[in-house]
Amino acid sequence: MRVYYADKQPPRYRMGRISMILVSVAMTVFLVGAILVNWADSAIGIGVALLVSPGFAVFLYEIVSQLMILHLLPRMRYELGGDALYLILGGPWNSRIPYAGIDSVTRKDLASDVFSSFGMPNLGALDLMYANEGTISMYSTHLYKDVILIKTKAGMKYGISPADPDGFLLALN
Repeated sequence: MRVYYADKQPPRYRMGRISMILVSVAMTVFLVGAILVNWADSAIGIGVALLVSPGFAVFLYEIVSQLMILHLLPRMRYELGGDALYLILGGPWNSRIPYAGIDSVTRKDLASDVFSSFGMPNLGALDLMYANEGTISMYSTHLYKDVILIKTKAGMKYGISPADPDGFLLALN
């Protein structure tokens, strides 16, 4: 088994995640404050709590997922096993791609647009939309430039950024 670690993420990648956490914390505090201000009248307080609880849940999810990604990112790696390529971020974010299921592997720059700025962590990784490729599960510290794009026969797309891209591509072939 060969192991390739992900390229180091640029400082702005980490700062973007920290900014998302800070905004989510601020919004969560605002929502909790809205509940507490209206809590004197129990009927209004319960109504406000019911109205803002979905937003509270979304921001809490965002805080936890971003903290997990920041914690796991330095450990991200790609393992070339005997039967499959394993993309490992840690925790629930792992993917197994059988070699027989790989349709193509290319090294390319992805188009940056307004939609590729938005993504939600899920069980695969961070799924992002790109104008020129559609949805890609990114196990990568590069979101646009010099991404190795793996397309599967099942229609899934994965973006990765090994520290040694040439060595990785050579070993994969």
